[in-house]
Amino acid sequence: MRNWSLPVLLTLLLFVRPHLALSDLPAIESVTTTPNRVIVVNGRPFLPIMAWLQPPDNFAILKKCGINTTAGYWPGSGGTKDVADYMTRVREAGLYGVMPYHPALHNHPNLLAYIHDDEPDLPRQVSDAKVTPGEGLRINARTPLWRMVDGDESSWSVLDPLENATWTVTLNQPETVQRVAIWVTVSPGLSLPEEVVLSAEDKEVGRFSLEPKRGKQEFALPSPVTAQEWRFTVTKVKPGEQVWGSISEIAAYTAEGKNVFLSPPRWVPRAMPEETLKVYRAVKAADPSRRMFMTFTGYFHPHFGKWSDEQRQNLYPAYIQATDVVGFDIYPIYGWNKPEWIHLVYEATEQLTALGGHRPVYAWIETSKGGQYTGDLERQKDVRPEHIRAEVWMALCGGATAIGYFTHIWKPSYRQFGVPEENQVALRAINDQLTRLAPAILSKRNTRELRLSISPEVRIAAFSTEYEEFMYVFAVNYDSGLKTAEVTFHIPSVDDSQSATVEVIDEDRSLPLRDGQFTDTFAPLAVHIYRLRRPR
Repeated sequence: MRNWSLPVLLTLLLFVRPHLALSDLPAIESVTTTPNRVIVVNGRPFLPIMAWLQPPDNFAILKKCGINTTAGYWPGSGGTKDVADYMTRVREAGLYGVMPYHPALHNHPNLLAYIHDDEPDLPRQVSDAKVTPGEGLRINARTPLWRMVDGDESSWSVLDPLENATWTVTLNQPETVQRVAIWVTVSPGLSLPEEVVLSAEDKEVGRFSLEPKRGKQEFALPSPVTAQEWRFTVTKVKPGEQVWGSISEIAAYTAEGKNVFLSPPRWVPRAMPEETLKVYRAVKAADPSRRMFMTFTGYFHPHFGKWSDEQRQNLYPAYIQATDVVGFDIYPIYGWNKPEWIHLVYEATEQLTALGGHRPVYAWIETSKGGQYTGDLERQKDVRPEHIRAEVWMALCGGATAIGYFTHIWKPSYRQFGVPEENQVALRAINDQLTRLAPAILSKRNTRELRLSISPEVRIAAFSTEYEEFMYVFAVNYDSGLKTAEVTFHIPSVDDSQSATVEVIDEDRSLPLRDGQFTDTFAPLAVHIYRLRRPR
């Protein structure tokens, strides 16, 4: 053992203390929430810092980055038998878990909460059209047969195998048809239909030769036909590299030109609010000792326009009745390749905080590029440390009392933790600070104690709290225009006699306090945290 001098030993203890705090999570005896939206573990406020859907092999790097909780589980993750086995690994790693409900998790010492299936509000298309496959036709769930009658020539239905593929369109009532049209999907490697036979009520009524070209190919029937069931069969095929082929659209026209097959789809949520409420009530009845989380997409925010105002007003308050803690995911850069949308993280948190009432709110934060929906990796914009830090504090300033990180990447290859080294270092610094300042962050907010003067006019978010003998002010420049601003903070209850200076935490500087106000400069996406003696 080395013979450390006392000053060196004290320095080391000060350095490692935050690190010990991260790994020294106590066994959970109780979890509650407060009216000011704080999660309380064993009677003490707790700030969850989460990572989403991680295998046990990644737990060490989560700890290294200052993350204290893992959320979500998929069957067999990291070779685990089930979610109970997975939670054993969570406990061994010194983390908490936010898990799908399982009876084996009751009273688990590291179970922080249960969680609903992800993003129940995610829109999905459904159709009222009745298009049924014939025998031997394999169905691709991502290209359902009803896409042939959705009125969108850019969508398609996969027919696998194409040769002898049969499908039937059933109408709500018999219709008289004079002409039909077929749109063939032409793409390298696909087999192509050369002949299609149409039958009505099991009687052949037309035989059509198709050309290998895109666009509408229209055919007149020998005579008008009235029927409710219309069956198509591919009788001749031009083989391709693949045995499957595709048809974009089919239509059947009356004498007046009405397409009786046309059935546009409609958008519905992945799970309706009443379904989530049923799940919530069942879980709470089975184990009332834990709270329940629910994560939304960002579509409760009108920016995205996925739901109408009426739909949003009906959906989200109803969803919120089915959860105790509510969060969302908006990834401006990773998900949309639009750094100019970064302000949405603050706006959405503030909006969800208002919707959630007394419920704690959390936000999932992007950590890298590599998304699957934002084009080639070379064209994707980088998620930088300053983006991550600003988004974390946007969420906290907007009312969040928990934070989550989304670390999955799909490009250049899929990884559950694809955070570049530079951003890992940033996560460690951000999360160390959150852990150290959690008691102050989670203290009751002063809603009338803070006023800001900003020049020039840019987006600055801030909140203040009181903890022990200090007042804290947390602020972030969330303006996507990347402007620098001078910000004056007005705190009416504080005067010079109570505090002559304001400490800027972790920046080794202080500011003068005059007449209950102080001024600081905010560079683009800058975060500053202030501490001053509170009024006696």
